Amino acid sequence: MKAESVSPEELQLWLAGYVLGDLSPEEAERLEALLKLRPELHRELQALQQALETAYGVEEKQPPPALRASLLQAHAEQAAQPMRTPAWIAKGSRLWQRGLGAVAAGLIVALGLGNLYLWRRLQLAQTQGIPAEVLTYELQPTAENLAGSVKLEVDPQRLQGRLVAQGLPPLPEGRVYALWVVLEPEAPFTTDRAGAVLVAAFPVDETGNRQQELRLPPVFESTEWVRAVAITEEDGNRPQEHQGSPLWISG
Repeated sequence: MKAESVSPEELQLWLAGYVLGDLSPEEAERLEALLKLRPELHRELQALQQALETAYGVEEKQPPPALRASLLQAHAEQAAQPMRTPAWIAKGSRLWQRGLGAVAAGLIVALGLGNLYLWRRLQLAQTQGIPAEVLTYELQPTAENLAGSVKLEVDPQRLQGRLVAQGLPPLPEGRVYALWVVLEPEAPFTTDRAGAVLVAAFPVDETGNRQQELRLPPVFESTEWVRAVAITEEDGNRPQEHQGSPLWISG
C-alpha cells in the first residue's frame, strides 16, 4: 500500500473505527500496513482512547483480536528498530500529524461515544458511497371507506424522497393531493397554522396511482421533529392554503 494514497479524512475514519472497534476486515488490514510505515500513529491511537475514557468513563473497546495482536507485534518491531522518517512525511506533514490527534480527540469529546459511531457511519456513507438508511412512512386511510395506500421513502442524508401512491380515488379537474409533514410543536421550523410544511402537490392517473421523486425540506434530517406525514385534498392552484383534512396519515 502506498502511504501517499491515504487521505487525512480516510485516516481519521480508521482511527475512529479502531477506537470504536468496528473496523471492517479491509480497513483493519490497511490500518495495520499503515502503522508499520508510521509508528507514530500508535501515540495518536492511545491519545484517542484516553480521551474517550476520560470524557465518558467507558471501558476500552478492543479491536478484533487478530488485528490487535498484529498491531502489538508491529509496535514492538518498530520500537526495536528505529525507522527512518520517509521523505513524504518530512515535507511539511509533521504539523498536520500533531493536529490530527487533537482534531480526532476533540471529536470524541464533542460528540460522545454514541454520536462518534454515528459520525463514522455517516462519513463512510459519504466517502465510500454506502447508502444511508432509508426511512419509510406508511400512510393509513383515516376513514374506513377510503381506498388506496401511500408510502413515502426518505433518505435523510441527501434529503431525497420517493412517493408511491396506489389506488387513490381520482380527483375532479383542478384538484390535487398534497403531501405534508406535520412537525412537533417545538420544532425550529416555520409551519402553517396546522403545524405542517407542504412537501409536494401531485395528481394521480386514472387508476389512482402516482410515483414521484421528491426534494425534501430540512426537517427530514432528524426524525425527532417529524410528528406525522399526511395527505390532503387541495385546490390545485393554491395547495399551500391547506384547506383539507388528512385523508391518509402515518402512525
